Amino acid sequence: MNEITLKFGGLALDGTNDVVVGAIDIKEQKAVKTTAIPKTDGSIAETARRSSITISMSGDVAGSTYDGLRANIDGFKAILQNGLQKFIMDDDRYIYAQLKDFSYSYKTLMSYARWTASFVAHYPYWTAEVASSYVATPVSAETFYVGNLGNALARVKITLTNGANSIVDDIQIDNVTNGQAFQYRGTLLGTKVLEIDNRYDSDDLEVLNNGADDIVNFEGDFIELEAGTNYLKFTGASAVTVPEMALYWRDTWL
Repeated sequence: MNEITLKFGGLALDGTNDVVVGAIDIKEQKAVKTTAIPKTDGSIAETARRSSITISMSGDVAGSTYDGLRANIDGFKAILQNGLQKFIMDDDRYIYAQLKDFSYSYKTLMSYARWTASFVAHYPYWTAEVASSYVATPVSAETFYVGNLGNALARVKITLTNGANSIVDDIQIDNVTNGQAFQYRGTLLGTKVLEIDNRYDSDDLEVLNNGADDIVNFEGDFIELEAGTNYLKFTGASAVTVPEMALYWRDTWL
């Protein structure tokens, strides 16, 4: 059974730090671009894309004395100002957000203040606290499947660990379910690792050959997983050449 667990960064917002949340408001935003149609009513609208999530909260902060209250407010503000941090509302999901604005007012000068804060999540999806993975020895042209238990596209990192022999322009992976595919046109030397990272580890799209940037030899899509079961296919080098293929993702929700 899932539980409500409110945290921002390293701070628990449940009263244990004399900081409590009284209300939470979540606003999801989409970017909608319209173009006017000359000499007529109406306009043309592009398909809207999710742009961000704004989380607004209000609550109380307390202290047994004025010095204690001031210290608790100072500590609270210091944590809020630490940039992009993990915001947890359920114990099994989180979103990365950063502070947009913060205000507070003293209700009882000696011991009690009210605060409000809003946070912006630039990647507007909640992701699973526990990551998922699939590790296997790939067989060329054989389909395998993985599951995204959320209800939105999940970003994926794929690694291929090579065997003794070099692979030259002979790696392709398809997500048959949604039609995404990529080819790696470079050379992967023996025992080296190719990493294709669709912003799983950071906000950057990365293609790393033995740790070095090699996006110039990448063609196609950075793979995503649809909600539910996804059927994927590895095409290229034989299983003897590539002893391990691994996929990493977090189930993702709107």
